[in-house]
Amino acid sequence: MFIIRYSTCSISVEENEWVVDYALKRRYVKLVETGLEVGEPGLSNFKQQRFHPSLKMAKRVYPHVHNMDGFFVAKFRKFANGVKSVEAISNAEEEAKIKAKLKTKKQKENKKKKEQKKNKKAEKAVEPVEKTEKTDKKAKAGKVRKVSKAAKIAKKAAKAGKPLKAAKTDKDAKTEKAEKSEKKEEVKEEKPVLAKRKAEEPVEALEKTIKVKKDKKQKKEKVVEAEVVEVVKQKKEKV
Repeated sequence: MFIIRYSTCSISVEENEWVVDYALKRRYVKLVETGLEVGEPGLSNFKQQRFHPSLKMAKRVYPHVHNMDGFFVAKFRKFANGVKSVEAISNAEEEAKIKAKLKTKKQKENKKKKEQKKNKKAEKAVEPVEKTEKTDKKAKAGKVRKVSKAAKIAKKAAKAGKPLKAAKTDKDAKTEKAEKSEKKEEVKEEKPVLAKRKAEEPVEALEKTIKVKKDKKQKKEKVVEAEVVEVVKQKKEKV
């Protein structure tokens, strides 16, 4: 295990983060904290370039911020010798790209879901307003139709020279409703009576059938008794 310090008296990304990122990809090293209190964290991205996220542990010193010369410091810890294989590097890069794509996809899906929920809430809020508007339109249309029907009837009567029938007043409508309600009550009262009659009818029919069967049995018994008497008389005469 070795500690390697990389430092430059420059602020350019090409001399600092770019080099450190290359070392992290090609060698068996990792960044650790520098232990410095002065400076800003290193850059993990610059324009279109993306670097290893651990570069934030590096330090950058700016002349206009810290009142000293520009400086860059990074601290490595080496945990193995040799160079990383090209296949391992390519696989790691591909994995990183795939993870980044998956993150972007998830973010887009979450945004779509949030938008859909908002749209649904807005639609639910609009639905009652639309229903009330539709009901108002239907009521207006019904009134217009009624007026148009009355106008057509008046025109036909005027052409035929017949007098128009008097329109129903509120009193006539009330009387009709009262008559209908009375008829319904009469029907309700008649229903239990009819049900009792239907229940009594099968009992009466059964009683009639039982009487008929009894009469038939009695007749048969009388006929048998008469035959028996005749047979007995014939036997006595022979004797």
